[in-house]
Amino acid sequence: MDATNFSEQSLSRSDLNETSGEETALRSFFTFPFSSDEVYQQGLADLLAHGALRGKTDGEKTETVLRTQLFYFNRVAGQNLTIDDVRSHQNTVDSPNSTVTMDLSPPSSNSGDSETRLLTFAELTMLIEQGKTDNIPNNKVIPETLNDAPPSTSIALVRKKPWEVDSQF
Repeated sequence: MDATNFSEQSLSRSDLNETSGEETALRSFFTFPFSSDEVYQQGLADLLAHGALRGKTDGEKTETVLRTQLFYFNRVAGQNLTIDDVRSHQNTVDSPNSTVTMDLSPPSSNSGDSETRLLTFAELTMLIEQGKTDNIPNNKVIPETLNDAPPSTSIALVRKKPWEVDSQF
């Protein structure tokens, strides 16, 4: 009977270690900085540019973003969390820090106005499709009219023709 009790204790300890490991992974998932992770934001921008959330309800959008976050977190952290694990953790923990952030905008640049951030092709496409071309850095507005200033006069010397060139032999 001692061996049976020992195996039951070791089984319960391994279950406890699995549970605590899963709890740690879930805590890490909910505190992961998705909104400031450039690689995640770039992937999300690509999905948004291809219309992954177009025509979906708010609940479906939240579900899709949660699934993208879970996929990315599992890849980066080497975890194997499921959507059910995340939902059950959300239901059991009623903490304001346990909510998943749903940042659907590209990351903002904190380096100031002097240094502009390069946009990805997906971000650029999204801005053009939304008509927000004023948010594109280094985008100049070209007027529809011609230049009203008189043309300038040429100050360059007239080029000599081949037979007019002085030979210096």
